[in-house]
Parts: sequence; C-alpha cells; structure tokens
Amino acid sequence: MQGIWLLLALNGLNPTPSASADCAASLCWQVSPQVCVTEQQQQSCQAQLQLQWHSKTAQDLCLFLAGQRLHCWYQSAQGQWQQQLQWQNADLTLRNTDNQVLLQTELQVQSRKPARRRLSSPWSIF
Repeated sequence: MQGIWLLLALNGLNPTPSASADCAASLCWQVSPQVCVTEQQQQSCQAQLQLQWHSKTAQDLCLFLAGQRLHCWYQSAQGQWQQQLQWQNADLTLRNTDNQVLLQTELQVQSRKPARRRLSSPWSIF
C-alpha cells in the first residue's frame, strides 16, 4: 500500500510537461511521434500524430504535412491537435498567414527489417 502512495505523491510532484516546459523562444511546439517504425521498407506509417504549440503573442497559424494543410488556429497564443494519419518521410510545418514557415520538423519512417543487400555482384567476369 505504501508503494501506491509513493507513486501518487511522485506523480503530484512531477506534472506532465506542457508545450511551454522547455522552450524560451517566442514560438515553440512539441510533436509526437517524430519517428515511426514499420515492419517493411517503403511502408507508410500510420499513427496518431499529436501536436502542442504556444506563442508569446496571439497569431494566425496553420499546420501542414508535406505541403497539405491539416488545421488552422486564428488569433491564438496556443493550440493542440491530434489525428490518425498516414505518411512517408515528410516535413511537418507550422506557418503564418503569409505562408512563411515558422517551425518545421521531419517525420521519419524507419523499418524493422532493413533492405537486403546483395552478397555478390549481379555480373561476373567468368
């Protein structure tokens, strides 16, 4: 029983970090996951993408994945978003109304089974 109380006490002392926890810039975000693991190479990732952002000033911002607009916030100083998505390696960007990229991260897809390498060359001299 003491172990449960200890866990509850520790959870109370260490709140879940927010988007503003580790960032001193005027605009910050947290994106999860940034790396997705698939079974086979060249397979698309399908995962629940989550995003939190905050700004020191209210502004109009839009979220893009591989150039496609996913969501916009208007006159907001913070926002959050989540959705089940499918992607290959792609850039996730947060842009202002002038389409200027303010924040950018690459969403990577890695496979559990690496590409097989040929042990011998495809041609032979003999």
